[in-house]
Order: sequence, then C-alpha cells, then structure tokens
Amino acid sequence: MLEDAVGKQYSRNDVERNCAEAMIYGANDEYKLGLPEEAFYTMGAFGGGMRIKSICGAVTGSLAVLGILFNSEIYEKQERMKRIAEEFIAEFEKRYGHLECSVLRDKYRDPVIGCETTVRMAARVLEEIIDKYRREITYSGK
Repeated sequence: MLEDAVGKQYSRNDVERNCAEAMIYGANDEYKLGLPEEAFYTMGAFGGGMRIKSICGAVTGSLAVLGILFNSEIYEKQERMKRIAEEFIAEFEKRYGHLECSVLRDKYRDPVIGCETTVRMAARVLEEIIDKYRREITYSGK
C-alpha cells in the first residue's frame, strides 16, 4: 500500500525526508521502480512548498511519480501523462481543499508527526490514479 510506504519514508528516524522526497522514495519502494539515487535528489528542493510554502511537497512529489510512471518521448503519451497529472491535482484539491503548503500545514500539520497526514492523503489519491491508469504505465525501469 503506497500510503504506508510513503508514511514510513516520511517518518524514518535515521534520516529526515521532506514531503516530496517521501513520495518518490515511497513510490520507489511500493512499485519496485529501481530508481537511480539521483532521482531522489531531485525532490530535495520541493519540500516545504518549494521552500516558500507554495504548492505542497506531497503534491509535487506525486506529480514527479506520475511523470516517472507515465511520461514518454511520444507526444500522445506526454499529453496523456499531463491529463493524468491534472486529474491528480483536481482530485487532491477537491478532497482536501487546497494545494498550498501554507494552508495544508495550518489544517493538517501535527507538532509530533509533522506533515505525515498530508503525505498519506496525497498517497491515497496518487495510488487511486495509478491504479486507474495502470495499463498505461510507460516506465520500464531503465
């Protein structure tokens, strides 16, 4: 279950992961993607709403996962990936009321577990989207 995989990555005691990093690490674990180490580093600057409490890191991390799974050099598949990403964004916003880190932090952040609740919320939506479009995954673990 993706929710547990990202929650585990976010709440690790031996290393601190931001929301965006937790999403990509968790997806790598759950879907056995075999991503190279450099892929994880790309999400470092997206935590904390891109460092300025803008778009939530769990959202940007989820979009990165969708890009990994569904993007392609083939134009039609790129366009499909964009629509899948838009569907994720719309569903997340519909369920949780906002995409902004600052708003989500005020509503869901806990002093003990931080933003783990938001990371898990994003994972639920992300997993549903991935399951819905599973047959269209383009990633082959290159």
